[in-house]
Amino acid sequence: MVEHRSPKPGVAGSSPVTPAIGFQLVFFMNRIKKFFSEVSVEMKKVSWPKWDELKGSTWVVVSFSIIISAFLFFIDRILSSLMQVIL
Repeated sequence: MVEHRSPKPGVAGSSPVTPAIGFQLVFFMNRIKKFFSEVSVEMKKVSWPKWDELKGSTWVVVSFSIIISAFLFFIDRILSSLMQVIL
């Protein structure tokens, strides 16, 4: 048989979850701080392109995107008109 005890009068009940939540919050905040400090260290190792290199690369990407989109536009027009003739 299990003995059931009533709480002592005048003593409030305690929540055993409260310390665990506080510990988890501190642990989580420490992990966030560590993450951002590691990101800062790694970002210092990055070799960033010079402005002229960046402009040149941007023009290559924009030009290639325009050429590919024009090519796909014309292929789509040709295939859609071909499908209308067939159907």
